[in-house]
Amino acid sequence: MYTPLVDPLGLDGRPLLLALALFGSAALFIGVASLLPAARGRARSLWPVFANEFLLVGAFVLPVYLGGWVLVVVLTLAGMRGQYELLILLRPAVGRWGLRLTLLAGTLPVMGAALMGPEGMLIGGMTGMVLVLVAQPALKLRPGVPLLSLLVPAALLALMLLLRMEPNGGLWLLALYALVESNDAFALLFGKLLGRIHPFPRLSPGKTLEGLVFGMAVAGGLGWLLIDWWFGVSAESAAVLVAGVLAAGLAGDLGLSAIKRRQGKKDFPALSRMHGGILDIYDSLLFAVPAFFLVRALFPF
Repeated sequence: MYTPLVDPLGLDGRPLLLALALFGSAALFIGVASLLPAARGRARSLWPVFANEFLLVGAFVLPVYLGGWVLVVVLTLAGMRGQYELLILLRPAVGRWGLRLTLLAGTLPVMGAALMGPEGMLIGGMTGMVLVLVAQPALKLRPGVPLLSLLVPAALLALMLLLRMEPNGGLWLLALYALVESNDAFALLFGKLLGRIHPFPRLSPGKTLEGLVFGMAVAGGLGWLLIDWWFGVSAESAAVLVAGVLAAGLAGDLGLSAIKRRQGKKDFPALSRMHGGILDIYDSLLFAVPAFFLVRALFPF
């Protein structure tokens, strides 16, 4: 019998030490760059981003640390918000009942996972699909928009809860988040300071090749060391896992960007003025978790 009332992570200093190391290194990098005449203007513009990032990290780390119903409620609300952002992007003039039914459908995979584990997640997802089908007359989505896509955010968040409920699952979630977040952060830093080549001008015009390469290199090295340090995974398995998670994070980022560009939008409905919606903020993490399960199934560690 599954229960969401898992224990907190305890007074384990590893997550705190990692967070301080990452934010400290980023602050040091920006501070040094701010002293260089050639990079001073761009470096100083990164400080507001850095402060906002600090808050966003806390909004994820604290519920994962606490676990239990705190995490269930946070993930349920995040699922509803993700459903809302995706639906409004696809159908800005959606009817009131269509919106309500879709938001309700988005709560079911997380709640099902909380109460019954993987089977509950599937039951909740199937029930959610029924609600979305009922809501279809009010949704009036454009042809070619699959109804299943409306449950993607909630389903991915339910996978996070399933991972948190495993032994060491909370630490694994924090490790995955540290991996994708450090990749995004260092890609932004190096892209701002060194970026010249834009490999995805239509999907993600702000991304630079230099930022991607340096971001993945730094995050990959940190993630490889972190997984070995926290979990004792072999060097080969850690390398495969890091590569798979980073690739999935990038694919998720670009995939959601493709949806936005197709609708003629830059961001999902904004939750943060600086970062856009919740699907903009946590896009890489949403796809990193299923990548973790897939890599672990194919290459057990």
